[in-house]
Amino acid sequence: MNKCKFSTGSGLVILSSLLVACGSPSNTGDQPLLGAAQGVGPAVPAVAELPATFVELSNEELTDLADVPETKTSDLLVASDFTFSTSRRVGVSLDIPEASDMQAEASICTDYTLLPDGSFDINYDSCVMTAPLAGGVFTDKVNLVNQHQSAVAVVWLEDTTMQPIFREFEF
Repeated sequence: MNKCKFSTGSGLVILSSLLVACGSPSNTGDQPLLGAAQGVGPAVPAVAELPATFVELSNEELTDLADVPETKTSDLLVASDFTFSTSRRVGVSLDIPEASDMQAEASICTDYTLLPDGSFDINYDSCVMTAPLAGGVFTDKVNLVNQHQSAVAVVWLEDTTMQPIFREFEF
C-alpha cells in the first residue's frame, strides 16, 4: 500500500513538472504570453514605413487662403420678424364625423411622405402628440420645430374594422 501511495505522489510531481516546463513561454520573446492576441494575416507596416502624403500649394494659393474678409457681427442684418426660438405653437383642428359616436384618438406626426396613390408612409416615431377626440372633434395647439412646414394627423378609431383617417396640415 505504501508503494502505491509513493507511485501516485511521484507521478503527480513528475506530471506537474512536465506541464509547467512545457507550457511556460520563453523570456526571449519568440512566443506570445499566455492569453496574448496573435495576429492573423499580413503584417502591418510600422508608422515610419507608411508613405507620407503632402499637398503642395503655390504662393498664390497660400495668399488666397490668407485673404479672409474682416467680418463684424454688428454689420449683420436680421429680419425684424426673426426670432431665435427653435419651435412654434401651431393650431390643429380636426372634425371627424365618422368618430362622433365612438372613441378615437389622433396622432400628429411630422416625418411622412405622401405616396402617389394618395396614401401616407409615416414614421410613427416622429409623432409629437397623441390625444383623444371628443365627439369626433380635436382642437389644440402643437409645438413644432421650425424645420417642419407640415404635419399629418392619423385618427385611430375604436372600431378596428374601419381604416385610420388621415389629414394633412400645411403651416
